[in-house]
Amino acid sequence: MPRGGVLVAREVARALGAPLDVFVARKLGVPGLEEVAIGAIAEGSSAIVLDGSAEYLGVPSTLVDRIAQRERREVARRAHLYRAGRALPDLRGRTVVLVDDGLASGATLRAAVRALRALGARRLICAVPVASADGSREVEHEADQLLALATPEPFETVSQWYEEFEAVTDEEVLVALGHQSSTYIRPVKRHEGVIKEQNVSIELDADRSLLADVGPPDGCAIGGSTVHGLMIFAHGGGSSRQSYRNRFLAGWLRMNGWSTLRVDLLTEHEQREDAPDGMHRFDVAMIAKRLGTAIDWAVQERVPGAARIMLFGASTGAAAAVVAAADRPSIVAGVLARGGRLDLAGEALTRLRAPLLMIVGARDPLTLRANRDALRAVRGDVDLKLVRGAGHTFEEPGAIGAVGSHVERWLARRSGQLQRPWWRRILQHTF
Repeated sequence: MPRGGVLVAREVARALGAPLDVFVARKLGVPGLEEVAIGAIAEGSSAIVLDGSAEYLGVPSTLVDRIAQRERREVARRAHLYRAGRALPDLRGRTVVLVDDGLASGATLRAAVRALRALGARRLICAVPVASADGSREVEHEADQLLALATPEPFETVSQWYEEFEAVTDEEVLVALGHQSSTYIRPVKRHEGVIKEQNVSIELDADRSLLADVGPPDGCAIGGSTVHGLMIFAHGGGSSRQSYRNRFLAGWLRMNGWSTLRVDLLTEHEQREDAPDGMHRFDVAMIAKRLGTAIDWAVQERVPGAARIMLFGASTGAAAAVVAAADRPSIVAGVLARGGRLDLAGEALTRLRAPLLMIVGARDPLTLRANRDALRAVRGDVDLKLVRGAGHTFEEPGAIGAVGSHVERWLARRSGQLQRPWWRRILQHTF
């Protein structure tokens, strides 16, 4: 299993005196949380093997299909490169030992086993140095036998159980297979993959800065350089910008052609002070001013998509988003809120002109009641969506996926209105 499994398999093949070849499977990573698998695919098969995290997050099948489509390009690239364009050997009636460098969820091994079974392999033995107990049980249902030298608990990640776990390169795989890497690598275009976010610091004054993560859209997913806009995620307190829910939503939006900026509106010191009683997060005027600083920074730095800025806030961050949007009506094209405390935005609600999407958990009556009262003060266009079974933090199975689906549909419906650059809205407002 390339890449890391090839280096382990080379030693197994030497010990057994068996021929060594590769079979390519690929993890389907959660958007924004690529280290977490929602499933896997394997070469020669159109099937998608789903993992339990897909159901927990509520990842819709349409999004799974788009992730799989992207990863199939990398599967094809690796299969062509590592086998120098030749086909798989005939596996009918043979015993196949399928080796990887470790087993976490087991999704990639399960996808490979199913695909190899369809190719006629008589017996399939999976072999790994280290495996999780849960992943082992999943693979044992698929393979004829699983050999794992260690199944430590708690498991966490495969890399944790290695002294050295550097990323294996294409060149190392080719050398392990006995190829001259320069012969094959040059003519094969490398898969773009997912462009990682970058950590940035937004200066408040000489001594304080806000921490943020900025990421462009997935170029391979949207088929070009088109950027629909910039979505700024505002975190006022409680959960930080590193919340898995907001990382997931930001990754989903990047697949839809949006740039994202996830920013903590409290400094690290303030977050520590805030944790016990929320002493800073409820200072909406302060965090709204800081969100304005982040907006101005994005425009000044020409962050991709900054000509069309949207704000996405949760809890008090949603109130800050309303205030910042009301203060910058020509720059902010829309506001989205997840379980937000819009009632804390005060008179800014009456000044808000940007369209507003409010998403509330159906099992969060306090927020729902407060926001229904607050929404009556908004003079602009408002959509209120409820997520069944969800509470205030949207941690219930499927809840955050439902939020993403609401956001995707809302943005698609308003694409014409939201695609007007802010400088064009300024001109229209002025003249």
